[in-house]
Amino acid sequence: MVTFRYLGISFFELTTGNGVKILIDPCITKNVLCPIVVDDVTDVDLILVTHGAPDHMGDAIEIQKKTGATLVSDSAVKIHAERMGVENDKVISILWGDQIEVQGVTVKAVECRHINLFQSGDRYLSGIPLSFIIHPEDGVRIYNAGDTALFSDLKLIGRLHRPNIALIPIGGAPELTGGYSHLPPQEASLAAQWIGADVVIPTHYQPDAEEVAAFTKYLTLLAPSIRVLAMKPGDTRTYDRHTLQVT
Repeated sequence: MVTFRYLGISFFELTTGNGVKILIDPCITKNVLCPIVVDDVTDVDLILVTHGAPDHMGDAIEIQKKTGATLVSDSAVKIHAERMGVENDKVISILWGDQIEVQGVTVKAVECRHINLFQSGDRYLSGIPLSFIIHPEDGVRIYNAGDTALFSDLKLIGRLHRPNIALIPIGGAPELTGGYSHLPPQEASLAAQWIGADVVIPTHYQPDAEEVAAFTKYLTLLAPSIRVLAMKPGDTRTYDRHTLQVT
């Protein structure tokens, strides 16, 4: 059993059946949708950061130093984390194609189409944005897109890794207006079809916008067998690998 808690934008907390706690893109302080504060976060084992943008790296550095969790991202985020006082052996840099294991959780980095450019002190760092294939336990495969535009090798990612669950952005960050999005609902539905997961959880959207309805409509036309599970910030769901059901 893997438990998902959605906390706004692209921030998820995953808890495995063995009690290992994973944070993905833990943006709290600058996340107007997040129902928790940093002080609420305890006992974290693994932090995954797709890229250094403020709405994705967020509070990862503070949380790592508070909890001693292992932080996994690309080389630029690793450099920044070490500058901010994270111990070298507590931050792991990976590139597309790399696979690591931390406390029984397997994480593989895969390609995405985005940018990783962010301020670190008085300078900017640039690295490689990541998507992740996460194996929190046997039989469970989670594709976390982070931020990406549409590209045809999403078909290959789906074919190779056959995720059960996909976390796919469908809109802009809450502070953005005017429909500004790297993967708008119609393109996101095509990405979801190519990935081919049983369940898709939309991310990176404003809850009161129309993006979820549009995404669901398009995906129903393209791949009616794929279930769309829209979660509100604070919602918790559990995935059972034996029944392949999310409740």
